[in-house]
Amino acid sequence: MTWKAILRNGAAAALLAIGLVASGSAMAGPNLVLNGTFGTGSFADWTTSSAGPITSAAVVIATDNVARPYPSGAYGQAIPEDPLLTGSPDAAAGYAAYFSTDTGTQTLSQTVSLVAGTYAIGFDVYVPQNGFNNPHDATFTGSIAGTSLFSSASVAGIGTADGINTWVTVASTAQVAAAGTYTVAFTFAGGGSPAKDILVDRVFVTPIATATTIGQQQVPVPEPGSLALLGAPLLGLAVLRRRRA
Repeated sequence: MTWKAILRNGAAAALLAIGLVASGSAMAGPNLVLNGTFGTGSFADWTTSSAGPITSAAVVIATDNVARPYPSGAYGQAIPEDPLLTGSPDAAAGYAAYFSTDTGTQTLSQTVSLVAGTYAIGFDVYVPQNGFNNPHDATFTGSIAGTSLFSSASVAGIGTADGINTWVTVASTAQVAAAGTYTVAFTFAGGGSPAKDILVDRVFVTPIATATTIGQQQVPVPEPGSLALLGAPLLGLAVLRRRRA
């Protein structure tokens, strides 16, 4: 498997996602991640596992800007709905996965079946202010098909780099060489009581069509801008023919 153009956090990741939407949205396929927006209000289609003493299990909370205590909310902080339109083809559904254990490790995972081809991959993250203010750090890993977009990253570092109380898209493109079953996984480990926390939403794996078959020949699909350029000379020929007639 060959992976390329991996970006992690910050404005650069958001800009990449914007580029993906702008240049490839017409060719992007559906999201292959089930319940990627946690719109069921639960971890349906996901598997959770843990190691060590867990003080607060990962939960799905509403992102409706209403302050609620754990486990229905982020310990009293109101979390807004993810407003981003970058990355995932799915709009936010008013829920997000919330990781907050002070000790131990918790993992959220799902498997997806992929054929050979090009894919857009990613998710959105949010570091809440009240969790960021906690004295102990935590680590966060976000990986898709074995490729880490975050690898045991400091949650304090994510918040510092991307901003507090801000939804950020973390995105990349990937070239899958062989068909198979691949894992989408998030792992959170608390570093002490109380530890910092993080939210995840709009997880996605979407195929990107890059060619179409005519007979046995692979023909690149023109970008929208290329189509416009192709259409311009054709339009000019039509005008000339009309004038000659």
